[in-house]
Amino acid sequence: MKAMLGFLTPQANAADPLQSAKSAAAWLRQLPALDVIGRQQHVIRALDAMRKGQYGMDLHRVGAIQFVDAALGADRRQLIKQYIENAETSPKLAERIWQALWELGQAFTLAYQAALESGLTPGTNARWKAVLPLLFVRLVHFHGTDAKLRVFKYERWIPAKWIELHQIYLRSCELGLDRAAMALPAAGPGAQPWSTEQEYVYVLLVHQLNTGNLSPAETDWAASQLRAWSRRLTLEQIPKSVEGFFVDLAGRSGLARRNGNDRGSVLRYLDTTQLTDAMGRAVAALRDAEATDQGPIAAINQQRLAVLRKIEPGVAPASVTDLRRDPRTSVAISARVRIGLSRICQDLTAKSTGESAGDAGGEQIEVFPVTGAPRARRKQVAEDDSLAASLSSWSDPTWEVKDRSVAGLRIAATGGIGQSLTLGALVAVRQSDADSWLLGVVRRLNKLSNEEVEAGVNIIAERMVAVALAAKRRPNEDMGYVVDGLDLSTMGERFEALYLPPPSRPDKPLAMGPQRHPVHR
Repeated sequence: MKAMLGFLTPQANAADPLQSAKSAAAWLRQLPALDVIGRQQHVIRALDAMRKGQYGMDLHRVGAIQFVDAALGADRRQLIKQYIENAETSPKLAERIWQALWELGQAFTLAYQAALESGLTPGTNARWKAVLPLLFVRLVHFHGTDAKLRVFKYERWIPAKWIELHQIYLRSCELGLDRAAMALPAAGPGAQPWSTEQEYVYVLLVHQLNTGNLSPAETDWAASQLRAWSRRLTLEQIPKSVEGFFVDLAGRSGLARRNGNDRGSVLRYLDTTQLTDAMGRAVAALRDAEATDQGPIAAINQQRLAVLRKIEPGVAPASVTDLRRDPRTSVAISARVRIGLSRICQDLTAKSTGESAGDAGGEQIEVFPVTGAPRARRKQVAEDDSLAASLSSWSDPTWEVKDRSVAGLRIAATGGIGQSLTLGALVAVRQSDADSWLLGVVRRLNKLSNEEVEAGVNIIAERMVAVALAAKRRPNEDMGYVVDGLDLSTMGERFEALYLPPPSRPDKPLAMGPQRHPVHR
């Protein structure tokens, strides 16, 4: 019966849907229209099967790949939008969307790479020559997609990825195809053509957005601006200016700023003056709009101005000598780091409990440490201490403070520690040469590899006390009763918070709690 009624169900799992652009179009129409991620998975499996199967790569299959590529452009944009919307509120969902985008980009990268290898094989049909420029363009384009996804998570490419990109661009230059502008045929007559060089320059510039202080939404907007402003930039064998950047096509990294001692075997020079001029015009337009625009658009303009200020040092042809507000001292000090309000309160509460245990007597005194630094006490050793409890103190992951100033710290960790750290996270740092914890906010984040992470922490308090607060309710005369002058009917849900007494904040003390509970200052 199932075989007889098979025509009633969409054949989304056809054995070979990518035989031609026509078969690919019919197959795409059968895929679930509302399940974007599910549709991506079908496409990934089809591309993978075509690449690993016994089917030979021909021009018809290349046309099918390009058709599916163009057809899924809207899906990719929708997934990026969903990732940005959920990056802060739903991290697990955002990670799933990011993974779907990355897997799709990898599938197209491998498919275009296989097609390019077939087209460059000696003795190939002469008709392949016409499609080679577009194969180079789309292959570099999906390297740019990977770069953007990495910057979303403050990650950096490994050297092997840079070598792969440079070899693709260098091969297109050898064939004289690097400046041939092409667009996907199925994208429509209004599609803007791009060359391999333009896509390559864009990939280089996207990595310059990895400043460590941009949110995914800010990175996405900045990347769209760079894509428009970088179209007129070109790579030159001989520099036209003493400023700007260079890239070594035989190297293992991206753009480097010129310093008068440019080293490398195959150098290309990039002058970003036109890009910064366009950025300057955008800044002027946003400032002019501040005088007339009101309401939500005014806040958006201010945010965009802030983004342009953040990315300007990374793309400007002239080097900015020092952007630091306060002088920093290079150090190499081990430190303990606690991430998140709950963990910080947990450690502070445990410390307070341990200190007060040694003072326990016949009279219980509640102490409110508002003024004066707390006196350091030696931790009492429990009589029932076990070997496991003794060794547990060594399991605390160790961070390192690399430099510090009056206002901030630069902390680093290796061995996979700190990979869950996010921009804007609340952290407490206790340096090995200090007795107290410092409270700060992560303002800059760089994941150098899967094992190494660095973070710039802005210190907001040098003293803090873990407290328990209660949300305030409207009083209920029928059900309320008073204890020590407090109407208990007004006390709502209890939650953890931090009290920052003076002189941490000379202007006024501050209590910090979860976002769902407003805290009065």
